[in-house]
Amino acid sequence: MLKILTEPPVWKAVLGFDFDDTLVMKDGPSQVDERFFECLKWVRSTYGAAWGIATGRSLYQLIEGLNEAGFPFLPDFVIVREREIFFPGHFWRWVPDENLNKKCEKDHNRLFRKCKRVLAKIRDHVEGNTNARWVSVEGDAAGIVSSTEEEMDEILRIIESLTLHSDLTFERNSIYLRFSHRAYRKGTCLQEAANRWGLECDKILAIGDNYNDLSMLQPEICEACGCPSNAIREVRDYVTERGGKVAANPGSVGVMEVMKHYFDQ
Repeated sequence: MLKILTEPPVWKAVLGFDFDDTLVMKDGPSQVDERFFECLKWVRSTYGAAWGIATGRSLYQLIEGLNEAGFPFLPDFVIVREREIFFPGHFWRWVPDENLNKKCEKDHNRLFRKCKRVLAKIRDHVEGNTNARWVSVEGDAAGIVSSTEEEMDEILRIIESLTLHSDLTFERNSIYLRFSHRAYRKGTCLQEAANRWGLECDKILAIGDNYNDLSMLQPEICEACGCPSNAIREVRDYVTERGGKVAANPGSVGVMEVMKHYFDQ
């Protein structure tokens, strides 16, 4: 069973990590390198850095992934479905950020009602002209799973040619795309988690590998950013442009490399 680590008297920094293909590799070992956990515990205890995972997975899927990957202890917070925040509580139950999560759900429902016509138009194109699947499940009213990266590129060209509501955006990770409210993304949620402890962007380090991580790599969200070597070119280029750390190694070893770059060890 995963442990909950003791919190320091005051959190002084926040670390936000993507999960899939940043900590856990899809096409590699399912287990995270043990040295990563030792490095993380050292940074957490020495620098008072709270750490969290920001993922497109649901809470259930993330918990499953943490167990499969051999995590020995829980994150200090998680951002799931790229927009909801939870904190570890007693008896290994996850406690939601009630105010944010309820407002997030309400705002998404209102937005999707306003965007019903344009989303229907996109769905008609996807189902009538591509091999991709339109996904609509409880909690995620509109999403797309394409058959290839190239097909998703083509679908995005159609989406970007349309006039969308100013609050409607999307999060893409490889062949997966989720429509969402612009006010609730990995970046805004990471910022919200840090605000809980009175910390600003100059105390935040964010690390990710794909398109949907770009929102938390922005300078208004984090002063320090990085990515593993397996990050997509767009993320590597952006991190380089910002003066962040592009690791020489993939996955959790690369994340450890980024942490060591920013924290003396």
